[in-house]
Amino acid sequence: MSRTIGFDRQEALFKAMMLFNEKGYAACSVQNLLDAMGLNRGSLYAAFGDKRALYLETLDLYERLFIQEFERFLLSGDSPIANIHTYFDIAFFGLTEEQLRAGCFFVNTIVEMTDIDQDLVDTAGLKLGRLEAALEKALKRAQEMGELSAEKDPVAISRFLGSTIKGLRITCKETQDKEFIGSIVKTALTVLEA
Repeated sequence: MSRTIGFDRQEALFKAMMLFNEKGYAACSVQNLLDAMGLNRGSLYAAFGDKRALYLETLDLYERLFIQEFERFLLSGDSPIANIHTYFDIAFFGLTEEQLRAGCFFVNTIVEMTDIDQDLVDTAGLKLGRLEAALEKALKRAQEMGELSAEKDPVAISRFLGSTIKGLRITCKETQDKEFIGSIVKTALTVLEA
């Protein structure tokens, strides 16, 4: 007879994800994880495997929570361009200073793990690539609807906006000055104008 896990696995995984995003992979000890997740060592290893396996699972959770919602939002409604503007408003002006400082888990992984664990970098990069793909779909839809000039290149714009989002996530670790951030967002979004 198999043993039942005596804790909420998703809640524990969410707590691990938040801690990894806050501290990074290297600075987050197994004891830190046990404390945050409210587990003992045996339960952690039985439910999630080792620290790296847990990290990979938290990347999957982050993708489900944030990237999938981002895709749904961008492709909903009657105005893809308005949705892109709204996304930037929420992502950079609707967050607390602490949330801005925490940044994007995928971007944080890429920055920390470059030259340390290429598989984790590749995994985070692939998941983050969904953001650019969603932007590209939204921009193509905007062209079909006449919101975006047919002269514009949706692929190039999606890459530019994706890179802007990544760069802003790093910038927000340095400063949470909304006026400073706003000037970057405003300039970046001019690419959507006729």
